[in-house]
Amino acid sequence: MDVTNDDYISLLSALLPPGPAWSVSDPALSGSAPSLLRVHQRADDLMLELDPRTTTELLNRWERLCGLPDECIPAGTQTLRQRQQRLDAKVNLSGGINEDFFLTQLAALGKPGATITRYDKSTFTCTSACTDGVYSPDWRYYWQVNMPSSTSTAWMTCIDPCNSALRIWGDTVVECVLNKLCPSHTYVIFKYPE
Repeated sequence: MDVTNDDYISLLSALLPPGPAWSVSDPALSGSAPSLLRVHQRADDLMLELDPRTTTELLNRWERLCGLPDECIPAGTQTLRQRQQRLDAKVNLSGGINEDFFLTQLAALGKPGATITRYDKSTFTCTSACTDGVYSPDWRYYWQVNMPSSTSTAWMTCIDPCNSALRIWGDTVVECVLNKLCPSHTYVIFKYPE
């Protein structure tokens, strides 16, 4: 709800004692209203700072409290939105170590279309169907994050140095965060789209 000077003038005039000593058109009322309106608007702005997804002024303080930036933050400058997403993922970390937990973390890190493939199915035996995957028992410790098509890739060009990679892909922030959060006995594979 947008509050105006007129709203504060009417609120202040309602607080006046009855009688001829004060009038609604008193300059003291109209002079106080802009200050009260600024305080009201500032309070509304500060309410946005309570949420890590919308904070701007208190972003540095939020990050310091959460131990950010950490080793998962890439070198260079991050956008405000990237910093807010990383902070949101760290602050709102809740749940158990299950598929939904990691999908929620992926969404908070800006990858809502990611999926997870688990290899903890039974191993291939002589009674398995021909279409079953051929996994050894060790594959129960592996799981795969299928990144959405919005993940960027960069190809080598003619002007790149000779020792540069032919193709670079991946999201190092997402990979670092998930590797930190995954159970210590498991391994995460990241699959990027073609």
